[in-house]
Amino acid sequence: MPKSEMKKLIVFVLVIVFCIPMIAVARRDTGPPEWTFDNVSDLADWRDTHDIAQISTITKIKGPDGIERNILRIVPTGDKPYVYIGGVVASWEPFGGYEHATIFLGVRVQKSDTWQVDYVTGKNTEFSDDQSKKFTVDASQDFVDIKFDMHWDGMIRGIRLHFGSNKNTPIEVDYISLLGPVTVVQPPKKLATTWGKVKDLF
Repeated sequence: MPKSEMKKLIVFVLVIVFCIPMIAVARRDTGPPEWTFDNVSDLADWRDTHDIAQISTITKIKGPDGIERNILRIVPTGDKPYVYIGGVVASWEPFGGYEHATIFLGVRVQKSDTWQVDYVTGKNTEFSDDQSKKFTVDASQDFVDIKFDMHWDGMIRGIRLHFGSNKNTPIEVDYISLLGPVTVVQPPKKLATTWGKVKDLF
């Protein structure tokens, strides 16, 4: 084989060797979104907010059950606190609402409140009352796993989450996922899962 052809072959092999791992890493960010706040990079998706104090840190806490969690602490500063999860222009890939019809959350709130989820699709690109659902989130001394059954359809392209109207009352979020409940590492004792009661108002 001529030297020139050999050099081309070597370059081609090197490109394959270095690029395939990068492609694999990129693919991990596709599909339905999930935020566990185990990485500071999650903060980038929680910056487009309204009536909420600036979110700039992830907080590590230990609950009454002895479990350590990395959480997002949200402090509403007005009467209409909400966040465009992933940004006004979502950073995550659109997902099928029929296949992923439920939002799973791990949260702790000091006062019961009504939260609201607005969304846009590929067909209906504007937020509206027709694409919105409300849920009651009950107060709890410890974190609870709850779920919002959205019953949405189409390709979901944006989510806006409203945190009720309890001004200046901190809200703690352990995770939000479209994939399913997120398991938290338990201490070496009895395992327990508490499901919060979520009342679908509609």
